[in-house]
Amino acid sequence: MKGRRLATSLILILLLLMPFSYPSNIGLEMNHESMYDDGDGDANETTNEINRSELFASLPIWSIGDSWTYTVSLDAVSLVEEAETIEGASLDILTGTATRTVSAIYESSVNGSSPEYIVTTILGAVGSGVFPQGPVDISGNLIIGMAEVMRVRVSDLAIVHISRDFDIDFSAGPVQLDMADVVENTSYSPSYEFYDFPIRESDVHFLSIERSTTWVGDGLVSFPGDTVVNNTDRETIPVERIESSLLSYPCPSEAISISEMASDGVLIEEHHYCSDVKNDVYWFTEDVGLNGVKGTFNLISYTPAGSTPGTQLPAEVIVELEQDDIGKELPFNVSVSTKSSDGSATSRTIHLYTMDEMIESSTSNGELILTINSTKLEDSTISVDDWSSHAIIACIGHDSSTLTYTDCGAAEITIQGSAMGAVIREETVSGIVSIIGDLSSSSEQATRLIRL
Repeated sequence: MKGRRLATSLILILLLLMPFSYPSNIGLEMNHESMYDDGDGDANETTNEINRSELFASLPIWSIGDSWTYTVSLDAVSLVEEAETIEGASLDILTGTATRTVSAIYESSVNGSSPEYIVTTILGAVGSGVFPQGPVDISGNLIIGMAEVMRVRVSDLAIVHISRDFDIDFSAGPVQLDMADVVENTSYSPSYEFYDFPIRESDVHFLSIERSTTWVGDGLVSFPGDTVVNNTDRETIPVERIESSLLSYPCPSEAISISEMASDGVLIEEHHYCSDVKNDVYWFTEDVGLNGVKGTFNLISYTPAGSTPGTQLPAEVIVELEQDDIGKELPFNVSVSTKSSDGSATSRTIHLYTMDEMIESSTSNGELILTINSTKLEDSTISVDDWSSHAIIACIGHDSSTLTYTDCGAAEITIQGSAMGAVIREETVSGIVSIIGDLSSSSEQATRLIRL
């Protein structure tokens, strides 16, 4: 078996390196152009037009006050299965609701590259269970309450950090058990970019993430005392549209399915994203918190900011790009328009984030045009057709004391793969060599690298 794996890996390396060996006369006559240009001059030029797949979804712009409510099903069996203090306990699926709200927009705290949404979620769920108390098994309800605060980048909806405060109780008439009061904090390195906007038909991207989680609290259910660090390689399966009849909430523009798998084939996340509501109408996660509780969420209501009585519509910041699909380090024009809540043009001070820097300027009669260079920063979702997909962001209403904004706008920009092709190839060859060094690695891993 080892000899067979080694032979397979050697063949993969030869296939990878073939395009970079000296070309034959036949190859020169065919005049094939690689998607990835290596020339120093070409790296800063716009490449030939790339035949992109159909655009399914663009980056949404959230406003403070946007709110989504979901029905929730939690599989919390892992909570009681691994708790030695309540050995023999059993638990059914917990059901309830969760409301997620955009509560603020903060300056960036990660490399200064993008402001961050502060998104809060309030969740409550109840399920029946049986818990031993001495020689007697008591039937009752497990009640989970959660308050979550999530930091999400405006530029791509990548998750920077999640803090969850859980209160878990068991109630059976006069018997009240404090199962756990715990605060869970999770950080991602790099930030967890699940969507990789703009999303196109059959899109696939790859992620390598380090997730660090800590727990502080007490109760009958215990959690690890030390920081738990998980390193995972993840890959999305090709994006596709979802039939409207399969959705619990209407999505006129058609929802799209994005599923993320671990390198061992385990489903980590599945989301059905809908542009009409600027969020998911359904999602499944293998870890909603509490060290492995699985969760399923279905949207039941979407409330845009300013749509409830007594609230004001948000101001509007419109960002438009002269080009949005270009090579690396190229000058292009960015236009910014600012409007008040009634739709009239208004002059405002703006902070423009280019992914390389933050530029302070202002609109005159609601209009501004700036010339900037395309971003130099790669993103963490490696794909074949682009080196990075970010957004140029403009924010208004800056408060220097709280480091917050009132409103932001953004426009996507894609840095074509040709700009950084040589770097991708170097890393790919290195990855293949590492696989050969570890003969226990599967050919599937090698194939994943070759696809880059």
